Amino acid sequence: MSEFSERLIQLRADSKLSLTEICQGAGIPPSRLVELERGIRIPTSGQIEHLANYYSVDSGELVELAKAPEG
Repeated sequence: MSEFSERLIQLRADSKLSLTEICQGAGIPPSRLVELERGIRIPTSGQIEHLANYYSVDSGELVELAKAPEG
């Protein structure tokens, strides 16, 4: 699992919100968030921006994690 995926899972757990609530707030379909959390999809810059804004984290952090090699 990628660092980006792990960070998304941590952010969701910390928020104590449901997948549906997060997706509605971030404007991302639930199926896409699940794919991002599982490392199945590479996030677009728009998805990173939406998630960073929703979680109030630095988008640069998420961009760097998304670029990091798995391992």
